[in-house]
Amino acid sequence: AVVSTQSTGPYEVLNKKFRQAQKIIDREISQLNNQITNIQRLPSPELQRQALPAFREKLAAFRKRYADCLSKEGGYAGKCLHRLQHLAEYTNTPDPKQEAIWKKKRLDKILVDYFLRNSYYDTALDMVKSLGIQDIVDTELFISGRDIEKSLAAHNVQLCLQWCHENRSRLKKTRSTLEFNLHTQCFIEKIRAKDYLGAIQYAQRYLVESEGMCKEKLQETMVLLAFKPTTECSKYKALFSEDRWEELVLEFRASNYHLHHLHSESLLSTVLQSGLSAIKTHQCYSSEKSGDCPVCNEPLNSLATPLPFSHCTQSRLCDVLRRAGYYK
Repeated sequence: AVVSTQSTGPYEVLNKKFRQAQKIIDREISQLNNQITNIQRLPSPELQRQALPAFREKLAAFRKRYADCLSKEGGYAGKCLHRLQHLAEYTNTPDPKQEAIWKKKRLDKILVDYFLRNSYYDTALDMVKSLGIQDIVDTELFISGRDIEKSLAAHNVQLCLQWCHENRSRLKKTRSTLEFNLHTQCFIEKIRAKDYLGAIQYAQRYLVESEGMCKEKLQETMVLLAFKPTTECSKYKALFSEDRWEELVLEFRASNYHLHHLHSESLLSTVLQSGLSAIKTHQCYSSEKSGDCPVCNEPLNSLATPLPFSHCTQSRLCDVLRRAGYYK
């Protein structure tokens, strides 16, 4: 699970950029073909010659846009290649020293992933820059997500709606309700501002089209027209609550992770829980604790409390880990 997420991020972005570039190129080629047809229909050669400079300008603009699309795709394709090469280094490295270097780089990636998920962006970026691991971490994904989360926290849905528009087909496949909830929040804010006519018009334009997937939620939302933001009715009081903005932030984060095949838990959390559970036994919580066992001692003892026990009565991993130098 730790290794499988290494290349999914840039691959998903590459796939998205490819589809966007394909739409742009198809549209531009169609426009160029139409312009050629219009030039050919002009009544005289002189008029056709006069129309050529404008066509050349449009053709030059198309070539520039096409080159930009290729450059962006090439950048993400290069990242995919770097990550695959990074994974291949482990299987092709018989030297123990090189293997240790590879494991250190993997640990650095896990730590950067943790910092990014917990909003320690400056620390993560400094670490990435100093260690030179830009090609194996998803900094751009988290940074762009940070900007959208900040805008939602500031009660602004425009960036998030733009993100939903760019990823609409994939969100629809996963039956995501993020876009519907964003429009619902805009509808609620209009009611809060006592713009009832504007709220009805907004609902007709953006909410009614989602009736098939969110019919019950739509009905609950429309009932808000009959209530004030100060209502004490618990069901509708929750819809007027400012806490909905934080819920939108969490829903966007989950959708963003899901679209890029990232786990909801950080890699550090996954690795730590797996390791603790592997060496956790009932003896770790008895009066006969071992001084050599990490789980028998704090703070790991408390961290491992909610985790399942390993399927053994006595763990020998402690001796193996100590001999390998992981702890004293």
